[in-house]
Order: sequence, then structure tokens, then C-alpha cells
Amino acid sequence: MGIIEESGKTAAAVAESMKATPLALALLLVNVGFLAFAAFVLGEVAANAQERNKTQMSLIENLVMQIRACRQAETPPYPNPRPKETP
Repeated sequence: MGIIEESGKTAAAVAESMKATPLALALLLVNVGFLAFAAFVLGEVAANAQERNKTQMSLIENLVMQIRACRQAETPPYPNPRPKETP
């Protein structure tokens, strides 16, 4: 049997056994809903962190390239601060 069939049978058995105590069944459903919501939120946080890391790495790479270009560029000689006087 497949996983889906087995989980369906398990869910049906749990629901059947908890018919006598509806409060326990409601608590079980609330807990399952909370776990599903927590998994969704953690997935969104992980996706956001991954996107932020990609952006940070591209910014760092850009900065490194700019610093390398700045170091490799020839610096022109400093201009004479005093202008030449014309007679």
C-alpha cells in the first residue's frame, strides 16, 4: 500500500477513536494546523534568507571588483596647486 492510503487509514482510525472525546479531537486538529502554519512560516523565512544571501554575495562581489579596479588603475600625477602666472 502507498503512503497516502496508510495515512488515510491512520487518520480515519484516530478520528474514530476520538469520537467519544470531541475536545481531544479538536485539540489534535488545532495542533496539526499549528504545525502546518509553522512549517509554512519557516519555509518563507528560509526563502527570504536565501534571497538576502544571494543579494549580499552579489554586492560583495561588486565591491571587490571595484576595489580591484581602483587599485589597478594608474593614478595620475597630482596637478600643481598653484596656477602658472602669466606676465
